[in-house]
Amino acid sequence: MTPTFSFSVPKMAKAKCNAFTLVELLVSMSILSVLLLLLSQLLSQVQQTWNFAEGRVSQFREARVAFDIITKNLSQASLNTYLDYDYDSNNKVKNYKRQSELHFLTIEGKDLGRTSAGEITGHAIFFQAPLGFSDAYRNLNNLFNARGYYLSYGDDERFKPSIVKSDPKYRFRLMEYRPPSEENFIYIDGDDERKLDRPVKYTEWFRHDIDKFSIPLAENVIALVISPRDTLEEAGENKRDTYSRIARDYLFDSNEHTDPNFRQQIPPLVRVTMVVIDDPAAIRLEAQESGSGQMPDLVSSSLFRETSRFDEDVETLKEDLSEKSINHKVFSTMVALRGSKWGANVPNN
Repeated sequence: MTPTFSFSVPKMAKAKCNAFTLVELLVSMSILSVLLLLLSQLLSQVQQTWNFAEGRVSQFREARVAFDIITKNLSQASLNTYLDYDYDSNNKVKNYKRQSELHFLTIEGKDLGRTSAGEITGHAIFFQAPLGFSDAYRNLNNLFNARGYYLSYGDDERFKPSIVKSDPKYRFRLMEYRPPSEENFIYIDGDDERKLDRPVKYTEWFRHDIDKFSIPLAENVIALVISPRDTLEEAGENKRDTYSRIARDYLFDSNEHTDPNFRQQIPPLVRVTMVVIDDPAAIRLEAQESGSGQMPDLVSSSLFRETSRFDEDVETLKEDLSEKSINHKVFSTMVALRGSKWGANVPNN
């Protein structure tokens, strides 16, 4: 018997095919598209925020630099006072009297009149300081110079290069009055004592060639508030009385102060406040005036008349600007004048 053999050939296992269905692909692509869209919007918002922050910083960078210049120079203000004989009408010595040939004053900007820079507004401050600036001499670091700061509103024809041909641009500008020491008229601008039977008074030195020696430090500064003070603000019921006993109305004149205790003295402290708007707002305001050169009425004439209302006036101005959708920034600091001879407290006479 012939043996028989049987072979069984195993069937090959069917290969598994792992793939996405069309529906799954469509769902995945939809989710990916949504994520990419959200990411794109997020990046766009981040970029807009960055550009806004960078733009705002750059808009006010010029004002910040100008503000630092004012506070630095103001801190060096001096009268270089001394005691000398005080004579009566019979040329007899009465007593010793504090005297100085120098001058420190804060005034209303409008009292300067109109200059070539335009209409003057806000407060103005003028003083003498050893800033050592001269056109004729070098390395004389202790020369006394006149300095002054005020606001004007006008076009830029005087300041732009002659090769630039464009329409005039009307802006608020913070101006610095800075004649060299050889043009410091503090010593020679007074009345001719040969014609008058009284000492020379040097009171108009800050008007000497104010157009020639004034340069713009920053644009779009709409308010400059100068407040000479004898003490820091104090909290409590008497706060309104301690804001500024020496310049309740912001005005101070070292030659003519009504209180003899404050005459021929510079204040120990001066609060300097600047309110600045951005350039887009300035462009919009210029367009509203149709290039007429009319100064926009941004700061009410009722503001910054009394130092006791300083905080309220600042808040009022900020609210007014916000209501007009004007982007703005307030710079404010208290400057200690190193040349002041006063103590922390001044007698309240």
